[in-house]
Amino acid sequence: MNSAPSQPAASLLLVHGAGNGPWIYACWIDDFPSLHVATVDLHEGLEVSRASMDDYAECVVAAAAALPEPLALCGWSMGGLVVLQAAARVQPDCVILLEPSAPAEIAGFDLNVQPTEGTFDPEAVYGRFPSGVPSRPESSRARAERKRGISVPSLPCASLVIYGDEFREERGIPVARLYSASKQYFPGLDHWSLVQDRRVRRAIADYLDTGRKDGR
Repeated sequence: MNSAPSQPAASLLLVHGAGNGPWIYACWIDDFPSLHVATVDLHEGLEVSRASMDDYAECVVAAAAALPEPLALCGWSMGGLVVLQAAARVQPDCVILLEPSAPAEIAGFDLNVQPTEGTFDPEAVYGRFPSGVPSRPESSRARAERKRGISVPSLPCASLVIYGDEFREERGIPVARLYSASKQYFPGLDHWSLVQDRRVRRAIADYLDTGRKDGR
């Protein structure tokens, strides 16, 4: 699989992580002036206590259908795994993964984990969110499904994996290796910084402009 986009993107769909929402990308739009940039709210229209990872992937599929092509999908943390699940149906030109929750090909399967309905407080599980970043209850069922293992053995398109120091060995290098992806490492950045540091956005913009730079 060629790890570079086949042509410059026309639109970019941004997918948030667990316990937060599309507001995590509030500062992103200005860094992609030539693209139609959209976000998806994975909780919209769902009863969160019953929401599954497949439900979240369906939200991405529905949102992508309304966007101009060529389309790039970008997901951070849990949203990265949602993007991986949705990619086969969306058939984007490329995907960008910011320290995604790892698929079972990397994290393994734990069949002892049984998904159950309910919600949890993400700050109680993941730690306090950065100042100014709202949190909201997240699906216990979707989290259990991730712990049980979600298989995404391959991708139908080019991909870029971006990672910092926090999950370099768990979600960075091995994910890039699994999908033969382009990769970019940002030393000194933690998990939250990947959606807050403007250098990451500029790197993504450069990647999405690959086709134009290549003279296509």
